[in-house]
Amino acid sequence: MERILVLLAALAVLGLAFGVLERLWPSVRGQRFLLRRKGFFTDAAWWMFTPTIGKLFSGIVVAVSILGLAGILGIGITADHLRGLSERDTTIGRWPLGVQLIVFLLLADLLAYAQHRAFHTFSRLWPIHAVHHSSTVVDWLSSVRVHPVNDALGSVVVAAPLLLLGFSPATLGAYLPFLTLYAIMLHANVGWDFGLLRYVIASPAYHRWHHSAEPEAINKNFSGLFPFVDMIFGTMYFPNDRQAQNFGVIGETVPDGFIGQMVYPFRSKRQPARSSTPMAIETA
Repeated sequence: MERILVLLAALAVLGLAFGVLERLWPSVRGQRFLLRRKGFFTDAAWWMFTPTIGKLFSGIVVAVSILGLAGILGIGITADHLRGLSERDTTIGRWPLGVQLIVFLLLADLLAYAQHRAFHTFSRLWPIHAVHHSSTVVDWLSSVRVHPVNDALGSVVVAAPLLLLGFSPATLGAYLPFLTLYAIMLHANVGWDFGLLRYVIASPAYHRWHHSAEPEAINKNFSGLFPFVDMIFGTMYFPNDRQAQNFGVIGETVPDGFIGQMVYPFRSKRQPARSSTPMAIETA
């Protein structure tokens, strides 16, 4: 019950804070505020589910995967290491803290890029990730619309290599909440592009193009932290003269409700979209 109250309080506080920011610096002008915009109750359900049951499921999958891989590879990682009750003595762990942090962030973003691109590339993975892209109104709250299988598989791809290489679970434990909060900001309906750092650090203006239903932006901007990773692999789309305006999935219809989205990836037959034209945003 306490966790639920905290989540409700956080929803109210962040809703107020981002409501002000999204009014002052809107990327899409006239976009309806939370309670009045399309998909609010669906995203509110995801808001309650993702940090609770979703994270529990993801944590179990990650732990079982890492312990299984460690056993196969003969790497001495135990459940106590994952819980932070004991520390492993590794080569990476003896590096200077600053070096560890830089290498960790670069590797984590490369791994996140790889898993993110895989979800867009492989037909069996895409329906799981399509749930996240189903929002036709993208703002800070739509960031939590993430299917638990998407979260679990993506977390395994990032966490397992880093821990098996010798990075501390404590470092990973600090990184994941940071990434969650950063992702909330990246989806916000604000036009920030970070100016001179626009190609160095991912911004809302950058990531919102990833959710765009405009043809030139499809399958672009997979990086969650460093846009230059997309630049290296030829998947960057970041025009200077405009911002993404239309969002959603083209070619299929993802259900609007929470339960429908939860079971959507497992349907044997999925509905084609009624139109290939992106839905226009609702305005006040």
